[in-house]
Amino acid sequence: MLSAGPSAAEVLARHAAVEFAEPDRTVRLAFEPDDEFYGEHPDLDEGQWGIAKAKVDDAWDTVRGAASVTVAILDTGADPTHPDLVGALVRGNTFVTDPDDECVPGTTRDDNSHGTHVAGVVGASGDNGIGIAGVAFGVKVMPVKVLDCTGQGNLSDVARGLVWAIDNGARIVNLSLGSTSDSPTLRTAIEYAADKNVIVVTASGNCGTTGDKCLSLNQTEYPAGYTEVLAVSATDTDDTVAFFSTRNETVDVAAPGRRILSTTPTYATFLSERETNPASLDYAVFSGTSQAAPFVAGVAALVWSAEPSLTAEAVMARIRTTADDLGTKGRDDSFGAGRVNALRAITTSEEDYGVQYDISALPTAATPARAFTATVVVTNKSSFDWRRANPSAVRLEWSWLDPAGVAVPGLASSISLPADVKVGASATLVGPITTPAQAGPHTLRLDLVRDGVTAFSLRGAPAATLTVVIGSGIGATYEAAPADISLDAGSAGSIEVVVRNSGTVAWAAAGENPVHLASHWLEGTAVLTWEGLRASFAKDVAPGERVTVALPVMAPAKAGTYTLRVDLVQEGITWYADLGVKPLDIKASVRSGYVATYAVGTPPILLPGGRASIPVKVKNTGTATWAAAGSNPVRLAAHLVDRTGAVLVWDGERTLLAADVAPGATVDTAVVVDAPPAAGSYRVRVDAVREGVAWFSGLGVAPGEVDLLVSADYRAELPTGPLAVSAADPAVEVLVKNLGVATWTVAIASPIALSAHWHDAAGNVLVWDGPRTPLAAPVAPGGAITVKVALGPVPEGAASVTIDLVSEGLRWFGAGLPRPVTLGP
Repeated sequence: MLSAGPSAAEVLARHAAVEFAEPDRTVRLAFEPDDEFYGEHPDLDEGQWGIAKAKVDDAWDTVRGAASVTVAILDTGADPTHPDLVGALVRGNTFVTDPDDECVPGTTRDDNSHGTHVAGVVGASGDNGIGIAGVAFGVKVMPVKVLDCTGQGNLSDVARGLVWAIDNGARIVNLSLGSTSDSPTLRTAIEYAADKNVIVVTASGNCGTTGDKCLSLNQTEYPAGYTEVLAVSATDTDDTVAFFSTRNETVDVAAPGRRILSTTPTYATFLSERETNPASLDYAVFSGTSQAAPFVAGVAALVWSAEPSLTAEAVMARIRTTADDLGTKGRDDSFGAGRVNALRAITTSEEDYGVQYDISALPTAATPARAFTATVVVTNKSSFDWRRANPSAVRLEWSWLDPAGVAVPGLASSISLPADVKVGASATLVGPITTPAQAGPHTLRLDLVRDGVTAFSLRGAPAATLTVVIGSGIGATYEAAPADISLDAGSAGSIEVVVRNSGTVAWAAAGENPVHLASHWLEGTAVLTWEGLRASFAKDVAPGERVTVALPVMAPAKAGTYTLRVDLVQEGITWYADLGVKPLDIKASVRSGYVATYAVGTPPILLPGGRASIPVKVKNTGTATWAAAGSNPVRLAAHLVDRTGAVLVWDGERTLLAADVAPGATVDTAVVVDAPPAAGSYRVRVDAVREGVAWFSGLGVAPGEVDLLVSADYRAELPTGPLAVSAADPAVEVLVKNLGVATWTVAIASPIALSAHWHDAAGNVLVWDGPRTPLAAPVAPGGAITVKVALGPVPEGAASVTIDLVSEGLRWFGAGLPRPVTLGP
């Protein structure tokens, strides 16, 4: 006994007594509705042309709209008495807060025409002998009026209408409307729909050409701009994008939207009174993405009618992945994923598409306009076996993108599987790929395609891409290197890199323009060091040959996280990365061996130009020993900044270490700070410096900081009364008291000293700048010191002397009073 099927027919056909034999296949009726204008219309020869174009008629042989699916039309309302809609309409609502004076308030009755037209595209009764057939005829249509008779409305009304429709049973909501405003209120309502497993379909907009309603060409409108919706562009009868349709990144799919025949109110409306319409007011031809959106809403309703258990997200994904890819291969701004295909949408099962590409054998450089033999390994990560032959054969499609990312026209083909590939198995595909004629870096794109179904990239399996430099013959592939490295700041090291010559020309190891392995240092995206250290090859590296290289590196001087970008360079000519050869990025953690922590004492208040020695306890918290001597000794110093952070003094006086400081050791010392000549509040930053190499703060080590107050408080107390002065030794002992808040310091650029002014009997100055007598020691606020002040030679006619303090080069204190003088021997 023979089993049924093609093999049995083949056996019977070979028998001498049998004229022919074939399998007895199943037949079925091809449904075509009897609606009056389904095939033709007096004003539109094609009738409902979009139905056949998008395979809706073929889908009807399998499923039609189910009454359990309700599609809400948020628009200008609907004609409640239209013979082609009356059987589909369910209770709606109106949310028009501020209608125009010409409009009818408080009713879902359509006084514009737009809403009735949109409703008919989705759910006009089919096979009833009149008018048209809606894409999903049989579903229920819920009119929710959110726009007045002029087609205008508030975003808040749209949001309220959307929430009401969801709460009252709508599974799909059509929004053939838009605004350039990204409204948080509307966004929240859209997110509510997603949370409630409701599909929202929107028009992408009619700004493919400029006009009164478009602020800019292809402007983004909302709700089309929200990721939770299906935004729809419009196609023409020849499957081109309609001239008016917005082309931008918001477009998800496309649908017929030009010269669309549908229902209009059976009474006069705002539009029918002002626009030219067919003789019968019951039907009209409109164009716009407003007509394309309900087409997609209808297809979504068919999918849910066939598979009511699907999630909204799954239905939306089904519509995208089963669309007919038009325009640029893959997703584009004109068609999105493509023009909807209702038949595929309702017959495609929920299969998982997955593939792992191994393109390591492909060259990264090639000759222009020449074919090379490509070897690609693919692993089946899908939920189904891949067939080599039709139906639904899987093949590898290749195409090229030019340097601007535009598809190279006429340069695409495919490579067949060598055999069927079971789930989890791998296959090696070998075939020719022709290169572009234009020189420069191009992108080779590889994508598996299931014939008659979809491209894998449209079902969540990303295409493989490879940059190939056309014309240079230069290519490189980095096959092994550490993923990350750790280095000490400012230190030298090396890493091992395995690199393969994947081009068509050899790398010269010597000569006028040798090829070297080198590197760049990046901090974030900014280049820190471009010309890194070089590594030479021992000999020329032939195409296909791989070599292991020890690449020398010099770490940045500052601790932090960096990127070491490994690159090849043909000296005197170019870096390989500039030719499109992908470099190798290695994460580098740069640590500092020179780290310190500081405990800084409080400095005294100083006079302008004063000096303080500030106690500091410093600890070596790094890994390197601090050398006290040698070519790069470690020392301490202070930076002085003002209140804005501007540096006043960077290279402060150095404090030498008495001995080497081992890691973990602590040193008690001090740094010297000179006050600036102006009073005010300043900041002292104590820092260590490795002389000739770097300041520790430049390595990312925080300095020790303390405030410094500089006060112009020159108050002092000096004795008064007559003086007996020896002409032979004109000097006098004086007790000086510091009445101010600032310490008087010595051995500085502006030291504090005592001096004398001589006057005659009338008080006239005879000598102003007497000799200086410096302080023997600093004098703290409230302190006193006895100083023998040299008065200098007594001038002729001298009658009195004033002893005063001076901050050298800055000012006199003005603290002393004239004292009568009696001269003695």
